[in-house]
Amino acid sequence: MEAADVVAEELLCVEAELQDVQGQIQALLDRQVKLCERQSELKALLEECEASQDAVHDNRTTSTDDWSSNFEWDSRAEDVGFNVFGITSYRANQREIINAVMSGRDVLVIMAAGGGKSLCYQLPALLRDGVSLVVSPLLSLIQDQVLGLTTLGVSAYMLTSTTSKENEKLIYNALDKGEMELKLLYVTPEKISKSKRFMSKLEKCHRAGRLSLIAIDEAHCCSQWGHDFRPDYKNLGILKIQFANVPLIALTATATCRVQVDLMDMLHIPKCVKFVSTVNRPNLFYRVREKSSVGKVVIDEIADFIRGTYSKNDSGIVYCFSRKECEQVCGAFPFMLLMLHPLPNVCA
Repeated sequence: MEAADVVAEELLCVEAELQDVQGQIQALLDRQVKLCERQSELKALLEECEASQDAVHDNRTTSTDDWSSNFEWDSRAEDVGFNVFGITSYRANQREIINAVMSGRDVLVIMAAGGGKSLCYQLPALLRDGVSLVVSPLLSLIQDQVLGLTTLGVSAYMLTSTTSKENEKLIYNALDKGEMELKLLYVTPEKISKSKRFMSKLEKCHRAGRLSLIAIDEAHCCSQWGHDFRPDYKNLGILKIQFANVPLIALTATATCRVQVDLMDMLHIPKCVKFVSTVNRPNLFYRVREKSSVGKVVIDEIADFIRGTYSKNDSGIVYCFSRKECEQVCGAFPFMLLMLHPLPNVCA
């Protein structure tokens, strides 16, 4: 072999090795970028959690009051709880939250789904004189709650795009002149931010001393960091500005430290009493399974799992991480209920 051939062969080996080294360097650089990004995220999260803890210590978000002690409305609350809602005992934190609301305090409630958030404002609404305003983002949820309350004999109404003209007139007269009994009024956030007529009637109701409580459900939507952020929610801060002396209760099933601080600022309730319940659901269990990178294989595995684990009469929910994945799975299982929902992240 000639010398030129030997040199050329070695050159090829060196170039190949250099290319391999450059690939390793690029991989390390990419890893460095990701680690730096994660480092920044963790530092920001740590600062927010520390700020939240500082808020607790300087008494801005909590109170030294014993909300589980005896109050003058205890017997009436037990009466209404049993005779209207059919309950004989409270779930975790419900009694304390109700007592804080009844004491006229602003309250922030972080409570897992199924923990009984609705009772925390529905029961005080019946105990307090006047109208309680409930802001909720979902029309179906509003309809369900109003139907449930009216079935129990509670004077509950909703003012939405589906409300008839006749009921709308009755509701406005009730707000304006108190012409009929109205205990709970459900509205969407759009009604607060876009209806001058409604806000005018609500102002008259307040001036007459008949606005007793404001409840904001799914309160994490107030924050742009909330996973269900809804633009009109960011305008709900006007409620505490206009009706400063009316207690406000904000409720959500999930909120990070950042979201908690953000929504307290946006709702103007910096001195609220905060109740954070456990997110542990004893009736749920979790299992991690390896997932194939091939979409069809994943669908087949889901089908096999359902067929092998559940009977035909069982029901369940398949959670997906993106709208596209949700649509793909839905296309494969048109008979199933599918939801797009991120995993909850709650910081106490």
